[in-house]
Amino acid sequence: MKKSIVITSALMSCFLLTACGSQSSSSSKQSNSHSSSKAVAKTSTSKKQSVASSSSSATQTQKYTDEEYAMMGFLKQDGQGIDNLLNNSIQNMNWKQSGNTYTIDFGAHTTTMTVNKDSVTVTYDAYDSSLGHMGTQNAHKTYTKEELANQFGTDKAKIDQALGHNNSSSSSSSTQDQSLTQQASSILYYGANKLNNEEFKNCYDFAAKNLKLDIIKTTNGQGITIYKMAPGEVDSYIAYSVDSDGTIHFYKMLPNDSGEIGTASQKDINSFVSSQKATDQVNQLANAAKVYGN
Repeated sequence: MKKSIVITSALMSCFLLTACGSQSSSSSKQSNSHSSSKAVAKTSTSKKQSVASSSSSATQTQKYTDEEYAMMGFLKQDGQGIDNLLNNSIQNMNWKQSGNTYTIDFGAHTTTMTVNKDSVTVTYDAYDSSLGHMGTQNAHKTYTKEELANQFGTDKAKIDQALGHNNSSSSSSSTQDQSLTQQASSILYYGANKLNNEEFKNCYDFAAKNLKLDIIKTTNGQGITIYKMAPGEVDSYIAYSVDSDGTIHFYKMLPNDSGEIGTASQKDINSFVSSQKATDQVNQLANAAKVYGN
């Protein structure tokens, strides 16, 4: 009888141990399965975030055209800003495109922007300290589209305004001539009345009286565009040029007396014309002016 009880007890102990082990193993498997599910979920979330980030970055760089990126590259290298370009230099901006390459100049040095898949390479004339001005050696800078978009993306509307104002691929020559006659007329008025130069005075008085003004575009030996002005069929003894930053240089060109007589920005010239209530006079002369040369 005792032997039977002992055997029965032993069997019961084995059964309890087996059941406990089975329960522990099942719990462990559930725990491992739960942890594995968390890991998969975490990995999936991480991948989604990474994909979303990449998608956002791609969208950022795809929001702008190659032409806009080219202008951003110029603005980055030039450092003057889009507002300065629109306020002071836009009348003299020459913008051209050939494939993925764009060039810009303001009557003097040319800057080239090459738009690549993810970047823009800008080639320009480096400053030569020994000469005191731009040298003849090219320099290069490369900017990523992402950094350009981050810096100039909010200026998109102004960039489009600049490109639309004077884009050789879309603007007619008559539109460009109109901008030039407007500029020349205001410069002539400023030279005559603000700089009080006798040659500019004589030219302006004759031009305004007869409503005739000829603007002759020429290029000097340094590659700088010179705009000569004459009141109709009369020899020109005055001229001006425009720097890339919008600074305008006034010249007298008499046979025995020539040279620079002053400088001003287009913004200052426009403000002076407005302050003298001479806008209508300048516009009237601009409408009658004619442009010659390339």
